[in-house]
Amino acid sequence: MNHMKHKFWYDDKTDIVFQKIIGEYSTEDALSTQTFYKDLLEGKPFKQAIVDVSEGTKLESRETRKIAIKNLDESGLTEVAYIGANATSRIIAKVLMKLGSHKAVSEFFRTEQEAIKWLMDRRKKK
Repeated sequence: MNHMKHKFWYDDKTDIVFQKIIGEYSTEDALSTQTFYKDLLEGKPFKQAIVDVSEGTKLESRETRKIAIKNLDESGLTEVAYIGANATSRIIAKVLMKLGSHKAVSEFFRTEQEAIKWLMDRRKKK
């Protein structure tokens, strides 16, 4: 499922939702993606996501951050793995990880493989 320039999809092999943020993540983007996670996770066995911020540039405003965090909180996600190595995109991930009452456990990884392994390991501990 693609929306604007950002991408969302569910991977049936790993049972993980993926989100790729491309460029600036605006308040409009955050508002229009409110139900994507919920819809993609409905009826799925795990509520985990990988958010790729490697091509993200910034979150538009404080309002954008609040909406993005609310979206993640309301999605029912239990874990979120952020991937993307550049300094700018790390800031986006750290902001999302630290602000608000984000209910999911979050970690930052250099590669998608590391993120998938962490999510799979988390399943074994439940």
